[in-house]
Amino acid sequence: MKKHNKLLTIFVLIFIIIAFFITLFIEIVYDTSLVDYFKSSKPLTKEEKDWLKNHGNIIYCADQNAPPLRYVDEQDGQYKGIVIDYINALSIELGTEIEIKPMVWENALSSLAKGETDICDMFKSQNRQKKYLFSEPILYNLRGVILTSDSHNDINTYDDLQGGRVAAPKGEYAVEYLQSKVDDIDYHFTKDIYNAILLLEEGKVDAVIGDESVISYFISNMDLSSEMLIIDPPMYVRQCVFGVPKDNPILLKILNKGIFNLRKKRITEKIQQKWFGISDQLSEPKKRIGTQFIIIILIIVVIYAVITYLFYSWNMTLKKEVKKRTEELYMSKKDLQTTFDALTHYMVLVDKDKKIVNTNKVFCELVNRNKEDIIGVEFVKLNERFKKQNIKDIIDDTFRYKKEQKSEFEHEDRIYDVATFPLKDNEKNIIKVLLMIKDITENRIGEKQLLQTNKMVAIGQLAAGVAHEIRNPLGLIRNYIYVLKMKLNMDDTNIKKAIEKIETSVNRASNIINNLLNFSRISGNRKESINIKRFIKNVLELERKIMEKNKIEFRLRCEDMIVNINQESLKHIIINLVTNAIDAMPQGGKLDVKCEKTKDNLYIWCRDTGIGIEKKDLDNIFNPFFTTKGVGKGTGLGLYILYTEVEKFGGDIQVFSEVLKGTTFKVHLPLKE
Repeated sequence: MKKHNKLLTIFVLIFIIIAFFITLFIEIVYDTSLVDYFKSSKPLTKEEKDWLKNHGNIIYCADQNAPPLRYVDEQDGQYKGIVIDYINALSIELGTEIEIKPMVWENALSSLAKGETDICDMFKSQNRQKKYLFSEPILYNLRGVILTSDSHNDINTYDDLQGGRVAAPKGEYAVEYLQSKVDDIDYHFTKDIYNAILLLEEGKVDAVIGDESVISYFISNMDLSSEMLIIDPPMYVRQCVFGVPKDNPILLKILNKGIFNLRKKRITEKIQQKWFGISDQLSEPKKRIGTQFIIIILIIVVIYAVITYLFYSWNMTLKKEVKKRTEELYMSKKDLQTTFDALTHYMVLVDKDKKIVNTNKVFCELVNRNKEDIIGVEFVKLNERFKKQNIKDIIDDTFRYKKEQKSEFEHEDRIYDVATFPLKDNEKNIIKVLLMIKDITENRIGEKQLLQTNKMVAIGQLAAGVAHEIRNPLGLIRNYIYVLKMKLNMDDTNIKKAIEKIETSVNRASNIINNLLNFSRISGNRKESINIKRFIKNVLELERKIMEKNKIEFRLRCEDMIVNINQESLKHIIINLVTNAIDAMPQGGKLDVKCEKTKDNLYIWCRDTGIGIEKKDLDNIFNPFFTTKGVGKGTGLGLYILYTEVEKFGGDIQVFSEVLKGTTFKVHLPLKE
């Protein structure tokens, strides 16, 4: 057990190490977790493809004047920028047209929230989370900075803006961020960063806040680099994501898969190289090929070291085990005879020639010979019962394969179990074989006799317990379904269908529980005198409507006779016989019930002209929960209840059936105490 635990621990360790390095590799290369990697690397589903097909063009909206991210080129009127190139690449990756709509930033956010447009790149925030769903990062980072006039030496951090005047485009994330950090700021909202910088140039505000790349672009083009200063360090560094309307989660899944594929293909780096001439201008520094190679080599080295240790540890453990077993074998050799004589099984020790080297007392009694007379005698020639059996073969197999062998044989209506155990010398060569022979005849007979009884008792007890435990939750479900029906709009087809489905399922479960309680309930020993004919008629009256509906002709052949019997058990027997017959005739047929009474016995025949029972199913029909009916049409408990009640009487059941011709059940119930 300790050895197995040790091996299991090592394997778990290997798995954890490999998983750690794989996760690390994926996070470094693809900037995502292992779970998200497998989730996003899957192709578009049929549902997602259908959505793209039915939705038409995806509409992207954003600030119309935020270079170099996105801006309208004054020369050709085209919407350009790093993000626009990324959007075009994403359009190709998803295989669908993405229509680009430049707007004032505030209007872009508003149209996205209303669902008039589909996507917009932005930062995550708590306020925006109320209106939008956010995609995975699109692999570029932006720094939020403060731009101030070179003359404002008193502004070094955002805390210095308190009580001051700050310009920014309306809806800009930097405003939301600054509001969460500093109070008492007079905000001047503009339609873009350009106009905000104009206010700063005119001295109407003390500072401008926004994305560093956009601010740097404008102050360079406006030739204001010597007059204005970007405060360092930045207020924040955040990754950009796509925002989509709150009610459009399927588009979010589609975007995440496209973003992941662009990340794998390093499209972002190529776009940045186009605009800046070097990679990673906007993104965080990432480890590249050298680091990946080192990680792979490290993984291989670690796995090799662990596997080497595993084999070494395993080998040493096996050596210790062999040494221990060998010592135990030598120590037990002196006590072997005492052990032999104390055992009740037949024990025989033979050599390579299959000659007896030693044996115990019970074996000598079996062959009716003294121990001295059988030492040195070939085992298979010792007694008639061993000559024609395969004991010689299993002894040979033990020497040949050097491991234990087992077999079984019969002789004169007795069943014997034979097992061999190889004994080795110091050089681990097999020199002798120990045979252990057991007479298992009585065990086999007892097993067959007790198998069915034990199974029925155990399942009956289990069924009663399960039924009682499930009944209360079913009652609660039924009550709350009633409450739901009162509260919900039952004109809604889907809701109504769902409620009806739940009610049907609860009723079916309740019926199963009732049957479970019926067959597990102790009927008692109280007997009553009843008119058997009248009793059966009353019971069958309950099934009359079903028989009429299924066009089943019924005939009862029974004289007026009084029997002293447990009528509760008899009721279960009759109901389950008739119910089973009705179920066997879905297209109609004839049902014939006949009763006869002798002095101490009652016989009941139930014949139908139904579909019959196949031979392969006859051995299983009385097992609980076995049914050949379709799903939802049978519990498989009816015939088991019948079997249980007949057993309580001490009676028996016989079944005669032919497929497509019908089935006959013959029930015998003893009437005498």
